Amino acid sequence: MAVERLNAPANVSANADKLFKGTSYDIRAYVGEPGRFFGDDAVLTPEAVRIAGRLMGGMTFKLKNGSELTLREGDTVVIGYDNGPTSEPLANAFAEGLSESGVNVYLIGISGSGQVYQNQTQLGAQGHVQITRSHVEVTTNGAKFGIGSQGIHTYLLKQMNEALKNDIELPVPSQKGEITDLTDKGLDEYADKMTSRYSGYFKNKDNSKIAVNLFGGTGSKYPELFRSVFGDDVTILGEGLDVNSGGLLADPTRKEMVAKVPGFQDALDAGKRIHSFDLDADRGSVTQGADALETGKTGHYLGDALAYILAEYKLRRAVPLLVNNLKCAGVAEEKLNEIERIAKTVYIDARYTSGVKRFVEELGGSTVFHAKGHSLWKETITANMAKMAELAGYDSIGAFAEGTGYRDLQIEASLHLFATDSEDGFPRDDAVENIFILEQIFAEMGHDDLARFFEAVPSRFTTKEIRTPSNSNEAKEGVTADVVNVIRETFGGMDGVDMVEFEGQIRIDWPAGFLMYGMSNTSPKLTFMVEGSTETLRNSALHFMLGLHNLYKAKHGDDAPMDLSENDFFIKESGYQTPEPDKVTLNDGMAGDFLAEFGLDVEELPL
Repeated sequence: MAVERLNAPANVSANADKLFKGTSYDIRAYVGEPGRFFGDDAVLTPEAVRIAGRLMGGMTFKLKNGSELTLREGDTVVIGYDNGPTSEPLANAFAEGLSESGVNVYLIGISGSGQVYQNQTQLGAQGHVQITRSHVEVTTNGAKFGIGSQGIHTYLLKQMNEALKNDIELPVPSQKGEITDLTDKGLDEYADKMTSRYSGYFKNKDNSKIAVNLFGGTGSKYPELFRSVFGDDVTILGEGLDVNSGGLLADPTRKEMVAKVPGFQDALDAGKRIHSFDLDADRGSVTQGADALETGKTGHYLGDALAYILAEYKLRRAVPLLVNNLKCAGVAEEKLNEIERIAKTVYIDARYTSGVKRFVEELGGSTVFHAKGHSLWKETITANMAKMAELAGYDSIGAFAEGTGYRDLQIEASLHLFATDSEDGFPRDDAVENIFILEQIFAEMGHDDLARFFEAVPSRFTTKEIRTPSNSNEAKEGVTADVVNVIRETFGGMDGVDMVEFEGQIRIDWPAGFLMYGMSNTSPKLTFMVEGSTETLRNSALHFMLGLHNLYKAKHGDDAPMDLSENDFFIKESGYQTPEPDKVTLNDGMAGDFLAEFGLDVEELPL
């Protein structure tokens, strides 16, 4: 077959390290400012994503297991996009790049990520692309994409980076791929599947306490789907919101954002349980309780909170049912024990409260820390499903899922909830479908009042995940490397301290608490959090982390201040005693109190 050089424009090649980052699990980059998108200073432009499409369609990727991953001429990729102002032109450009590689494209319009993943199977495609900025500012956009069930992330993005820099030779197709608009068909296929799967369960139930906050994002495509499953009593919020003008972000983790949704507080006052999406509907939070949005109050439930409920359901209901079904089917005891061990594993995000670990172990399960990144979690879950299918004597994951009815459930702190499909067995972080799954779990486990459930589970004094800006990705990476090194060198090998480190992120646990430091893989932000068995210990651990954080931000010339709008607990909650977090140093008395817990003082730190 004839080949030709990629021959990317010079400005695209120059941005290779910003487009295809080996530490990231998708593409996320600057698109310009409102009124001048795709200007000379933009990184993610239609021309850049056309090149991404050309690489995706023509490259042969090398997987870690030694196998190869590639699209062939005549294969098809589904492309959807969020409703941001730059997403449609980027989707069209990505489609053009794939077409130039001889790959066909089905454009399905504005769609949640879950629909994109589902439509790949439903429309007989071999790959998928979702153009989305997810939950960040309109000046950024991105792309999540994959071939088959394999997401293109981290080391595979690095291969794209190298291909772009080296002006790789790619096959010349015999003809361009066709680009077809299947917007209506894609929605119909997805909605029909959701309705047929869940409407029967909810048909005769009182669903009047369920509310869905569409948050002005791609969730706004599905109000009729929610009504078809839950009936007309479901409350729909957030239709018609403008999340592109800068005043509101569709970020379901942030109380101050959901509080801006008209009718949200009224729905809480009426006793409703509200599910909220991010822009592309792959992450979702749950909020319940009249005071849930008040600073310092519980009731706005994120990943580590929902992990308790998913773990309880898995360990008390789903896994025992799976084991019983396989035992009745005659699966050998040795294989059955291994299946049970895999199914009882709950993956722990480094941003979880340590209470989740204790809760899982009390229920007879086991926990394993997992690197962050939705593609990485899906790979692990897929591998586990494949292993269980093999042990149980099924010839595919789909046959195992359909034959046993088992669905694995895992969730990242970032609110990516992964549920394996009951037909094909593959995990998807589909926040639309996950509302139906969660409401079914709530009903089956008797958790109509979530506050009552959480009163009975282990709890400690834990900060939220603190996310604060850095001046640049380069500064972010430098600060993170230095802070991680100090934590590693200080606490590594210390008796009673467990340490886990991955992807530029570190966490240490000791009997009375934990601390974590890392960076966002998708934007120039630094992240950290701490926990203590007492409020005093939590605060002293926080001052230690702030002291390190501020020290190395200064070293790297990173003068971006703490984002007090996103982290307003510093000024609104008197219990933190930290109204000026940017001024905390390691010579702070509370930071010293934390070090004294380990028999250390600041002079002993490897700064």
